[in-house]
Amino acid sequence: MQNEKYVVNGYNLEHIRNLNEERVIQAMRALLHKVQGFDGCQLCTEDVYALSAKQLPPQYVQVGSIVLKKNVTDEDVYAIVKKSAQQVVDRPNHD
Repeated sequence: MQNEKYVVNGYNLEHIRNLNEERVIQAMRALLHKVQGFDGCQLCTEDVYALSAKQLPPQYVQVGSIVLKKNVTDEDVYAIVKKSAQQVVDRPNHD
């Protein structure tokens, strides 16, 4: 069953994703447990994701696409996630 909110002209577009968002998630999984003072709550985790993703250019691909060139290095993604996590630790969006 297809999700109707992703259907345009009868074509399901939900399989098209921003590759850099997936890379942010991978970096978060690898780094967040190492950030001193990061509480790991849902709001802080979402804030790190949003702060990080908006700093990267979108790179939309279809499932099964071959990506020949990444516009941003993995090191850049990790650095952005680390910086975003520290921002959230320094100024959390809750008490």
